[in-house]
Amino acid sequence: MSAAPKHLYLHVPFCTGRCAYCAFLSGPPPADPAAYVDALSREAAARGFPSLGPLETLYCGGGTPALLGERGFVRLRESGLFSLAEGAEWTVELHPAAVTAPLVRTLAALGVNRLSIGVQAFDDATLARCNRRHTARQALEAVDLARAAVPDTGIDLIAGLPGVSPAEWARTLRQTVALGLPHVSVYALSVEPGSAWGRAGLAPPDPDRLCDAVGEAAEALAGAGLRRYETSNHARPGFECRHNLNTWHGGDYLGLGRGAASRLGRLRRAGDGAEETLSPEEDALERALTRLRLAEGFDLGAILARFPILRPRRARWARLLADFRAHGLLDADNAPTRRGHEVLDAMERELLR
Repeated sequence: MSAAPKHLYLHVPFCTGRCAYCAFLSGPPPADPAAYVDALSREAAARGFPSLGPLETLYCGGGTPALLGERGFVRLRESGLFSLAEGAEWTVELHPAAVTAPLVRTLAALGVNRLSIGVQAFDDATLARCNRRHTARQALEAVDLARAAVPDTGIDLIAGLPGVSPAEWARTLRQTVALGLPHVSVYALSVEPGSAWGRAGLAPPDPDRLCDAVGEAAEALAGAGLRRYETSNHARPGFECRHNLNTWHGGDYLGLGRGAASRLGRLRRAGDGAEETLSPEEDALERALTRLRLAEGFDLGAILARFPILRPRRARWARLLADFRAHGLLDADNAPTRRGHEVLDAMERELLR
């Protein structure tokens, strides 16, 4: 049995409807949210972790975790499934339409200290096209309610949504900056085959316009004091998502619930439950290359010290990194530039060869 992980992801795969871009596993809200919590405990025990902790981070994602309701979250906290270390980060994702003052006060009382609200856009017509089931006003009200209880509240936006003009995207960024939030995620739209848009044959966004939109967001947020600490994530100093940083640093994490992935040692478990044991080199490569996404830079010496099996790649990687810097894709610390973020996949492929 693997050592007990310090980072836990709980998947709550319930939604009141499906967004047009979504291809994630989800289903209707449960009749008894507490029963799902009990199922998470049984799953943990079956996988050899009857009690987890003290956890350094806990992330409740979805779906719409708020559909567990106050009673479900109380059950989760009292279940004995986990304990939290002092200063632990506990994040809960929220859909704007599900945010209520009693819910966020209950979450705060239980120890939740970080909230992430899926706003995606601040234009009602755009939200309707996405089947988001909330309005821009509801999103703003949800943010106010959430941060009154949990000051560390951030939002998600999606760049490249169909029908969004450059002027509308600029308005969205101005509204976001005006909120003064500590964390903002900006995800580039991809049209997934299993989504409603994918099934309808929607063309993916123009790559150049999409890159421009993501870059404009990074510049606007940087001007407001939010550093792009990872390709899709921006935060004020000290408000970076510690749970996700663990993953990007190549750390272990346990995922519980329908659709949750895990990474424990060389065992990788996909969201559908399929498991694969990676070779030592495959494991090291996967854990090392996620660091390329981070603003702290791809420290070749530190990476090879942690993963000695990759040392035969030193000379080639050093040449590639120098080439990336020469082409303006990495800065002097081997952190991606704006252009580098746009071609990360290509750089990773070169390093993998």
